[in-house]
Amino acid sequence: MIPISWAACGVLGLASVLTLWRADHLDNERAFEQRRAELAERQRDEKQGLIDLQGGVLAEQQRQLGLLGDIDVTTRHLSMTLTTQGAAQARAIEELKRNDQAVADYLRGVVPAALGLHYARAAGTDPARYRDGSGGSVPADAVPAARPPGPAAQ
Repeated sequence: MIPISWAACGVLGLASVLTLWRADHLDNERAFEQRRAELAERQRDEKQGLIDLQGGVLAEQQRQLGLLGDIDVTTRHLSMTLTTQGAAQARAIEELKRNDQAVADYLRGVVPAALGLHYARAAGTDPARYRDGSGGSVPADAVPAARPPGPAAQ
């Protein structure tokens, strides 16, 4: 019975060695899968961070597009206002030109006698009768002589 027990011991030893080898191999595979899972989690976290960043960038771009839309509407309103005001100003300038031309034509002509007599006043047209509002005559020198400064000026 000795050969059978050596054979059984050999089979048991071989089975033990194969079991240990398989356990070591499974441990290596488990460690490899663990490292691979950790790497996948880091990559997922990095990609999630990029997605969050892109979401923030897109939200900011949408906000800026909204502001640009508001600016565009305001610019269009200002343009329409300026166009309207420019047209009104051009009409006013043309009216002023016509009025200036009419006044220039009138002034080139003779002043009507009735208008001249209407504004003719002896006090304004006769230097001998020209007087100030108090009834006295206007002095020849309109600037009074200088006086010494009073106590308030010191």
